[in-house]
Amino acid sequence: MYTTNGKAIFDEAAIHRAASQLRAQAIAELLGKAGRGIKRLVLRTIVEPVRARVRRERQLEELMAMDDHMLRDLGLSRGGIAHAFDHGREGEFAGGEPANTNAPLTKPRAA
Repeated sequence: MYTTNGKAIFDEAAIHRAASQLRAQAIAELLGKAGRGIKRLVLRTIVEPVRARVRRERQLEELMAMDDHMLRDLGLSRGGIAHAFDHGREGEFAGGEPANTNAPLTKPRAA
C-alpha cells in the first residue's frame, strides 16, 4: 500500500492475490472436512460391516474345521454351530438373567 498526500493507495493486484489465497485456503479446508466425513461414513457403513462379516466367516470356518471331540469340549455339536453363531449358546442369556430363576442347588446331585 502506498500513500499520497496522506491518502492510501491500494495495490489491487496484491489485494486480489490475498483474496485468492484466502479463498483457496477456505475451499481446501471445506473439502478436507467433507473428505473426512465421507471417509468416516464409508468406514462405518461399508468397511466395518464387511470386516465383521469376514471375521465371522473365518470364525465359523474355524469351528467347522474342529473335530467332534473339540466341539464337545466347547459345549457345541456340529449341527449346533450355526445356531450358536446366530443366537448364542444355550448358557448365555440375552437379558443377563435366565428365564428360570430357581435357587441354585446347595447339595451336589447324585451321580
